[in-house]
Amino acid sequence: MPAHPIDFEIQAGLYATPELAAIFDEKRRFNRWLQIEAALAEAQGELGLIPAPAAAAIAAHASLEKIDLAFVAAAYGGSRNSLVPLLQGLQKVCGPEHGGYVHFGITTQDVLDTAGVLEQQETLGVIGRDLKRLEELLCDLARTHRATPMIGRTHGQQAMPITFGLKVSTWAAEVHRHRERLAALKPKAAVLQLGGAVGTMAALGPRALEVAERTAARLGLATLYPAWHTTRDIVGETAAFYGLVGSTLEKIGSEIVQLAKTEIGEVAETAPGRAPSSSTMPHKNNPVDSQRIAVLARHARALVPVVLEAMVHEHERDPRALWSEWLAVPQLAIYTGTALHLLVTVLENLEIRTGRMRENLYRQKDLVVSEWLLFTMARAKGKSWARKKVETLLATASARQPPLQEILRQDPETGPLIAKEKLECFEKPELYCGLATAIVDRTLQDIAPGQRNEPENQ
Repeated sequence: MPAHPIDFEIQAGLYATPELAAIFDEKRRFNRWLQIEAALAEAQGELGLIPAPAAAAIAAHASLEKIDLAFVAAAYGGSRNSLVPLLQGLQKVCGPEHGGYVHFGITTQDVLDTAGVLEQQETLGVIGRDLKRLEELLCDLARTHRATPMIGRTHGQQAMPITFGLKVSTWAAEVHRHRERLAALKPKAAVLQLGGAVGTMAALGPRALEVAERTAARLGLATLYPAWHTTRDIVGETAAFYGLVGSTLEKIGSEIVQLAKTEIGEVAETAPGRAPSSSTMPHKNNPVDSQRIAVLARHARALVPVVLEAMVHEHERDPRALWSEWLAVPQLAIYTGTALHLLVTVLENLEIRTGRMRENLYRQKDLVVSEWLLFTMARAKGKSWARKKVETLLATASARQPPLQEILRQDPETGPLIAKEKLECFEKPELYCGLATAIVDRTLQDIAPGQRNEPENQ
């Protein structure tokens, strides 16, 4: 019976995608454990550490389809170990002749950590795919709206003209850097855990390193020495990566919420084929997916410190730290991947209201180019004088409501300074966007090589 929103079946997809939830499905996890046991047995059989027939029997039966799950479930009722009941089920189906060679020379953590690596490799593959799609969407938006004028805002207030393409290009560049981080992280994290009871590999004998190499090769992993039973920096780095990605996703999603507010109305979250989100106010179009992105990202960020705290182990094994990590990492992965999926969906259907952007830009019109006026005057009499003068003029314009140009011309100090200047930006503030379009073009140019060269299955 599902008790957590991640596992809901009727309300599926609110806080987990079916694809991500399936990666961490209990039975798939069991099958990963069995896959590791099979790879180990085959490697040991090749090297003569266990009888070849036993290795073949273990590999042939290492699947939940071959194991008595009722027996395993009953065994878990009386076990305090995460893996032993499943091993007992595998031993039973292999029979007394071969079952004794199951899990030969290794420890529970070896299997659970390696399975966690396989889970994360699959998850990072999904996230890599969706980050690429997100980057493509953002680059397309930036390219399309490279010169679409809008007001830039600082401290929540109207500041100066920018372009929508410039805003989106900052998001695209950040997402691209996450893709670069992932390209470095994914192979680094693809490592086998095989240290035995205390990391000495003693029970595997003198050919232990060969066992590890062959087992790793079968699982598509690399080996790492010494064993990382209590060395969790790679797991911590993975958690931090999720936290970084989630923060970017929340920033973009929250910006969409802000820009979609009725009083601003510059974008709108649309959901084709879905009913309105308000139960009592039919006129509303709530940005629910963008808001859900923020919730998922906040929960993910809250779990990052749990994983970092779990890097602090005692001696050669510390289950308090391990179990905290093992509980947190799947949630981190699911929350981050789901937020990413939601943002891709939002951007694929986002309505861009360029007319409203222009309307808001013109709300204060000549006042939002006060920087231009400040530095035009500063070139003649210095910035300190110019700042005080501009503040006085703006106060007059705000109080009396005449056009700023008229006040400037009538003022005996500023009239001569602007007489020869072109003042089109007072009427058309979009002319004062600086190098916005050039910056967009340069950003897209910098991102393009990565889009061409990075592997599809990152």
